[in-house]
Amino acid sequence: MSVDLKQKLVFPNIIQTTFRPDIVIWSDKDKCLVMVELIVPWESRCEETYERKKAKYSDLQEQCKQKGCRGGLFPVEIVARGFPAQSLWKMFSALGIKRADRKRAVGTLSLTAERASNWLWMKREEELESPANTYM
Repeated sequence: MSVDLKQKLVFPNIIQTTFRPDIVIWSDKDKCLVMVELIVPWESRCEETYERKKAKYSDLQEQCKQKGCRGGLFPVEIVARGFPAQSLWKMFSALGIKRADRKRAVGTLSLTAERASNWLWMKREEELESPANTYM
């Protein structure tokens, strides 16, 4: 499994691509590859962002299938205020995570999204620090 955190995710050696989904789970032995793309939209844009991410990775998903990999793409939405969309529940079910484990994972992700959104809201008026700002 590779996750795009603090470093550039390197896609498995199945195909060459510049795309970097947030999470890639694969098994060379089982010829299986799962891509997860996290989306944190406003409630009013949930379906639109889901479709955009699905379209963005559709060619990559097809190339993986042509190479003999089964699996799929899961664009999952957790709305900015912490509400988990059905896509998150479906992904966990497809990955074999059921019942209490699924409920606990969805709850944890929802709470994390809500806390992150709250943190961003609290920091909204602070000036961003960037290398460009240090030379002014």
